[in-house]
Amino acid sequence: MIGFWITMAVVCAVVDAFLPYYLLVWFSGGAVAALLFCWAGFNTSVQFLMFFLVSFALMALVGRYINSRLLRGGSKMRTNTEEMLGKTASVVMAIPADGAGRVALKGTTWRAILNDETAVAAIGDKVVVVSIEGVTLTVRKE
Repeated sequence: MIGFWITMAVVCAVVDAFLPYYLLVWFSGGAVAALLFCWAGFNTSVQFLMFFLVSFALMALVGRYINSRLLRGGSKMRTNTEEMLGKTASVVMAIPADGAGRVALKGTTWRAILNDETAVAAIGDKVVVVSIEGVTLTVRKE
């Protein structure tokens, strides 16, 4: 069983290193605990019991601590759409009053409407993204 617990600990740690989140590291810690009980001469039932208890304890206690440290301060990764807010785009298809046109932003053309329903934007005008709804950008003239 010693080889089993060593293999379990190493495999869980290595696989977890390639995951974008902590999933198997807890089981790696549990396998190390079970390995210690195996070396101490405890039977297989006790080893598996310790494996599960230590794994879930690590998940509950250490996982909560890591998440609070990683997410402290409310830091939040911005999505692609949030990243476009406030960016300047170029009009590639005129935007009429009360109508839609197209703008180029980040190498892609987007359907766009003006936030001022009486304004128009000609081809080549610069506009700023003020909001996004679906695939339509609401823009204002720069």
